[in-house]
Amino acid sequence: MSIRNPRLPLLPGYATNPMIGRKSFGVRPIFTTIDNVNMLIDKPEGVNRVPSLYCRKQAPDLPTWIMYDKNILRFQGYFQQTMHEMHIGTHILRKVDILFYLEDGTIKVMEPKTDNSGLTQGNLISRQRIRLPFSYDLYYDVLDLNIGRNVTFFGKVFKIVNCDNFTRVFLNRLGINVPDPIPWPDAIERTPDTRKPPKHRPFKQFLDFDRQVLRFYGYWDDRDSEFGTLHHLEIHYFLADDTIEIKEVIAPNSGIEAAPMFLKRMRLPRKIPARIEMTGGPLVPSYSPADLSIGAVLNVFGRKVVLTDCDPFTKEYYRVTYGFDTFTTLSMPQDTSKECISANMADRELPPWNGYGSYDDSAENCRTVEPKAIHRDFMKFLNKDRIGFDSHVLRFAARLISDNPIDVRRYFIIKYFLCDDTIGVFELGERNSGFKGGKFFRRDKMYLPDVDFFVPKEPPTYTDQDMWVGNELVVNKHRFRLIAADEYALRYMELNAEQYPMANIALIMDKIRRTLASQDNGYKNFVARYMEATDPEKKELMSVRCFKQALKEIMCEKMTEHEFLTLTRFFRGDPGKEKSPRRDMIRSLVFTELTRGLWDDRERLREGLMHADEAGSGVLSKERLRQLLRANRLPINPDLLDCMLQVLVRDENCNIQYDDLMTFLDFQTRPVYNLTDADYEKVVRHAPPVKDTECKLWADMDIDIEGGFVNWSAFLCQLNLEHLVKEQTP
Repeated sequence: MSIRNPRLPLLPGYATNPMIGRKSFGVRPIFTTIDNVNMLIDKPEGVNRVPSLYCRKQAPDLPTWIMYDKNILRFQGYFQQTMHEMHIGTHILRKVDILFYLEDGTIKVMEPKTDNSGLTQGNLISRQRIRLPFSYDLYYDVLDLNIGRNVTFFGKVFKIVNCDNFTRVFLNRLGINVPDPIPWPDAIERTPDTRKPPKHRPFKQFLDFDRQVLRFYGYWDDRDSEFGTLHHLEIHYFLADDTIEIKEVIAPNSGIEAAPMFLKRMRLPRKIPARIEMTGGPLVPSYSPADLSIGAVLNVFGRKVVLTDCDPFTKEYYRVTYGFDTFTTLSMPQDTSKECISANMADRELPPWNGYGSYDDSAENCRTVEPKAIHRDFMKFLNKDRIGFDSHVLRFAARLISDNPIDVRRYFIIKYFLCDDTIGVFELGERNSGFKGGKFFRRDKMYLPDVDFFVPKEPPTYTDQDMWVGNELVVNKHRFRLIAADEYALRYMELNAEQYPMANIALIMDKIRRTLASQDNGYKNFVARYMEATDPEKKELMSVRCFKQALKEIMCEKMTEHEFLTLTRFFRGDPGKEKSPRRDMIRSLVFTELTRGLWDDRERLREGLMHADEAGSGVLSKERLRQLLRANRLPINPDLLDCMLQVLVRDENCNIQYDDLMTFLDFQTRPVYNLTDADYEKVVRHAPPVKDTECKLWADMDIDIEGGFVNWSAFLCQLNLEHLVKEQTP
């Protein structure tokens, strides 16, 4: 068997076929062991231990499918395809991507697809090992591929011009220098042409500018003619074939029955030809992109169309093509005819409400014979609907204002829904009170008292500005007084203080500041009178009861209960602490339920709490802590769980300290607190309402207000009226 002489052509008779006489064409598998790993090689041990898919004499010790799995070298190159039928050039440039797979030494050549190229693109050479030219046993490897080299794959020569960053780093680590990228040559190699300029080729223009449309806005003023009006137009210029179409923008309920197409798609001539030749002839000059600009006037068969503006794509086209940078929009002329008509037309007045259905429903039935659904404020619904734990529902506790002593003891919950400004009233029924409880008034809009209902326009209703502790609401002739609010309502109003003046600490402090400044020696006497009322141990703290008495003396009736509640929460001297009897009662109830459920897994609970606290701050949010407690299967009902979370110590951001929770659940210091059924009912009532049909209210706000301390020093520092003492001192 002899090897073919590479200088002779590859034709029959010039080479010896090595396959002649062979009967078995199978490849004998040859195995070897490298680092205790069995692998298949293509050459026996004695001939050459190195597989041919690596760089010569540089094979690794581990199998390639382990070391180089999913490692691909990516090169960019091109080859030139001869185009004899093209009169503008001799060949065309085709860009390709050459992929070299390190795991098995295979090569794949792909050409990126281009729209409307007219060429078969995509996978040019499928993934395989490619032999070197004029060789039977040598294949392309890493050393044969680099920027600036020419490689021949199956008789086609590829020029490598660039590679990606991974390929450059990989070759540099092997000690191979990678040159800088080579710029791409021209796509078509031009040859000098002394012939006349080429003719206009519509198909090439179609391929270059297909689906590219210039859009202008303009108008046609036809008010000089009888019954004429101002027409708002939209002009489309199609770059693919230089045609123009004009559409008329018709406003709804304008009374115009004409078709919206002002001019069908066609080549618009600059001048109207005197006579149209039916047998052909030279084309009439038509409008081109150079004739269109903001402020230009188009002659549309005798109608003057003024261009006033264009879209962003059109601006970018003129910026790139013609170098325009200034696009000043022209103002549209005012259509005074419509203004006169609308001025003479009076607003439509609906008949008075007859009492059936709602105002919105009756108004819709008066506007049209066809019954239609009421159009609600959908954007407000999206912004104020329930989002996770953010319910956007303000809950207040209320009492009836009545001369009947039985009605005075009744307890109500008033819920204000921010998504649609509706109010629902629910009663908390007590044992042996004679009242069942539950829904008192269904959720609906609540109108202000002493208004006339049977009028064309809907009377004013209660809004969220009317919901504050201490206010009185008249709902269906029942007078309620708001005596408390839950934590969510107070927190929501404080976070949105610009909408709720009663929760705006800046406005409240300014009111107190102006009152003290208007009195003679008011601030001096105010500070001196209550200087001795602070806590003996902590001079900066004052009891809440004394703080409230001090504000009542200087403000009289100028401060509401909600404003005082906002001050107490802002200057709280012991944030998060509740009255100890309530905490002990809840703790005793929790221990009773845990003992009954045979739960004693504090170590696992502590581990879960520390795992959830990734930052190591020692606090967790109320919602996250509730999830962890439910995940550890504490055998307590949700109402009692909420009561326990309320009495735990919190930080300034209302996050709960889980160390206090572990102290709360410490079995070694179990409280001894005998609770009756009445005590249990009293404690469980502190939980916030969960369902409208089963409402359980938290404790009276008066109890919480009377307990605790206020930071008196921080309050005086916030007032910032020390200069009045110097001015008022003789």
